[in-house]
Amino acid sequence: MTETIDGATYRRHALLLGFLTKAEVDGIFASNPVRLPGGMALPAAYQTARTARAALGGFQPGTTTPITPALEPLANEVRERPVYKKEYEAKGDYEFVSVPIASLLAPQFNVDLDYVGELAATLPAEVDDAADFAFAFPAGAIAEPIVKGNTVVFTSHAPDIAISPVPLLRRTAAGFDVVVEAKSRPNFVMVARVGGRVVLHNGVHKVLALRARGRTRTFAVAHDLQQAAQLGLPQATISMFSDPNYIQAARPPLVADFTGPGAVPVLMRATMNVYRLLTQVEEIQAPALILPKAAE
Repeated sequence: MTETIDGATYRRHALLLGFLTKAEVDGIFASNPVRLPGGMALPAAYQTARTARAALGGFQPGTTTPITPALEPLANEVRERPVYKKEYEAKGDYEFVSVPIASLLAPQFNVDLDYVGELAATLPAEVDDAADFAFAFPAGAIAEPIVKGNTVVFTSHAPDIAISPVPLLRRTAAGFDVVVEAKSRPNFVMVARVGGRVVLHNGVHKVLALRARGRTRTFAVAHDLQQAAQLGLPQATISMFSDPNYIQAARPPLVADFTGPGAVPVLMRATMNVYRLLTQVEEIQAPALILPKAAE
């Protein structure tokens, strides 16, 4: 549920402040449009989150299991999609699995709880393997852009549009079409097995939506990594993702922690993602060069 404050729209988020240092928390609040609800003071909120983190229970690393034969036809359909062939099959050895949600390590410290609620509302109330599988592997689509002059503008509620910076050339009868491709980003639930842990590599909001609807497991594409650095997380700048606090930690930050006492509810300004393409035609003249003659 969004809130309006001073004429601006805010959305409910949850931050894993208990897994961050005080300096990191200060930086987040100083550089982002974040508000604590109910007049809560940041130092008190941070200390509460740190205390809650210290009291968190144990952690049992989970394992992935293959999907059932009944789901193989659905998996085969996903395997035939161009996005799977280009973004997954061509880049790694992936398999379709089921994994306990409670065992998944969190790949970020912030989630949009309103978005989780919106996603959860699209799921059936009861466990439905076919519906849950389709939910984990959506067929992406983007809204039609507007064209104004030499500018094309796309908008989206999430950073889910991929625009190729390299144009394609297509020959026509009269010359060439110069094409810039815009498409939905790959957005499958993906997990990585690394260091004896299972990390949710993509799909935090989807998995939390499944959990909100009573699911204890999620379907995902899984791959194996040799080291945590391959996850692409900001290990060098965010202490939460350093190996001692993450892959090697007795109690790492988990996806489930976003709805637990270690998370702090906050309000963040509602935003839209805008993608703008500009075309420019420029004709210039340059002096022709005379190539030197070959030595006789």
